[in-house]
Amino acid sequence: MVALDIETAGPNGLIPQQSRIRLLQLATEDGTFVFDMDKVQPPEWVWEILESPSVLKVLHNAKFDLKHIYHHTGRVVAPVFCTFLASQLLALGNSDQRHSLAATVKRYLNVVLDKSQQVSDWSGELSEEQVLYAASDVEILLKLQPILAERLKRLKLGRVSQLEFRTVMPVAIMEWRGVRVDLEKWQKQSAIWQAKRDELERQLLTQLRLPDDLPGMNTLNLNAPEQVLSALRAIGVDLQGTSESQLKQWENQFPVISDLLAYRHLNRILTATMQQIAQCVLPETGRVHSSYFQIASASGRFACSEPNIQQVPREKEIRSCFVPEPGNCFIIADYSQVELRVAAGLAHDRTMLEAYRNGWDLHRLTAALSMNKNIDEVSASERQAAKAINFGLIYAMGPNGLMQSARNSYGVDMSLDQATTFRHRFFQNYAGIRNWQEELERQGRKNRFVRTAAGRIRSYEGEEIRVTELFNIPVQGTAAEGLKSALCLFWDKTRELPFEAHIVAIIHDEIIVEVAESKAQACLELLKSCMIQGIQWLVPNVPFAVDAHIGQSWADK
Repeated sequence: MVALDIETAGPNGLIPQQSRIRLLQLATEDGTFVFDMDKVQPPEWVWEILESPSVLKVLHNAKFDLKHIYHHTGRVVAPVFCTFLASQLLALGNSDQRHSLAATVKRYLNVVLDKSQQVSDWSGELSEEQVLYAASDVEILLKLQPILAERLKRLKLGRVSQLEFRTVMPVAIMEWRGVRVDLEKWQKQSAIWQAKRDELERQLLTQLRLPDDLPGMNTLNLNAPEQVLSALRAIGVDLQGTSESQLKQWENQFPVISDLLAYRHLNRILTATMQQIAQCVLPETGRVHSSYFQIASASGRFACSEPNIQQVPREKEIRSCFVPEPGNCFIIADYSQVELRVAAGLAHDRTMLEAYRNGWDLHRLTAALSMNKNIDEVSASERQAAKAINFGLIYAMGPNGLMQSARNSYGVDMSLDQATTFRHRFFQNYAGIRNWQEELERQGRKNRFVRTAAGRIRSYEGEEIRVTELFNIPVQGTAAEGLKSALCLFWDKTRELPFEAHIVAIIHDEIIVEVAESKAQACLELLKSCMIQGIQWLVPNVPFAVDAHIGQSWADK
């Protein structure tokens, strides 16, 4: 085991393409080595250690270091033990805990690290204090790792921690590679969406007026909720607020509300997507390099930022701007109904499992069972309502929540009586889901924690148990672990291929790979195989399916 750390310098030390590795620190049982890479290159034995499969490398926030090392040297550092991810796992879902190196060392070693040199200038002549700081940061990892490893073992988090550690290198290289944006097309689309929004704004301002009893205000600000609320009340809309869910309740009665919702959607596209993405395209690569967070929530799902590519709207005009290099194509693959399949497998629900084994459409089946009709008589709108029923009730949503979810997420109007009836029939027909949820709640309240299939723990010690989350964590968390496992499998396989294939983005349950057009079909089959294998070991009693497409942009799905 060795500990590893780096310090970077340059215009932007956080971005490999805009920085350099100034120091490389290596701590061993025999001593600590600090290499000033402006003056000397580490000897070959250092790289042999870092690449050796028999030497464990301990890092804090390993993704940062591995991404920079890969960019500047082409070296793949593995296997790793990331004390940052270990600390996150040991928090057991407690979002109040912090996981910086200083916070982790204080929590587990009761040592206060001096981090004053962290923000110092690493680009010029280095002081003795900077070198000693760099050395102490890496040395402490050798003391921290055994304590974290023992706690992971004691809490039976070994399997999930190994999965998280394996995932670091593929994620680091995915971030480094990024996904290409056609900026010229992006700017044209931005102008089109801007014109659409401005036209809607003009229409709304002719339909809505501020009441006369609001002195000093002449023009309605459509982005000010209180002003919009006053203007809507003035035309007879009895609203308590202007949230999207509240507005949608009146959408069919007042066309102006449809326009207002459309305006807000366009405004979000322009401010949260069009402007942010354009600002995040790296000049050196023509790509956006999102930062991914492996354990972004108690369930262990991915999240990302700068930019948040997972929140890019589904409009084809926007997604068509994300493109591969000339001569390449995208493989876009996502799991089919992964959370429903995971729930069916964890619950051993016979009806659901039979449907999946026979290749039936579960949404049509649920519609037929909930509405007392033959499956071949189910309409498109009834199938849409069944989506709300399925995805809501595997997390035990109540009738009122189901009614609102159906309207807001699926565009389906459902009365409270209908929602109550559908909920009753769902648990009547899917008794396995009902029994599993009842047992999960009983065990959760007794033990004060719940686990995913890989063993991740969400603890509720000292806090109130939210039943919907209690059901959500095993399902959503297991699906997230399946995706990470698939990522690792595909990464391992591609390193053995005679051609290049690179993961460029993860969007919830979807993986996007860039590959040469001539290798597209072979890559598609490999990706599907890895995705199915990646989750099958966690939930072996249900068949999983992956929808995969070859395209010239992200829109070709």
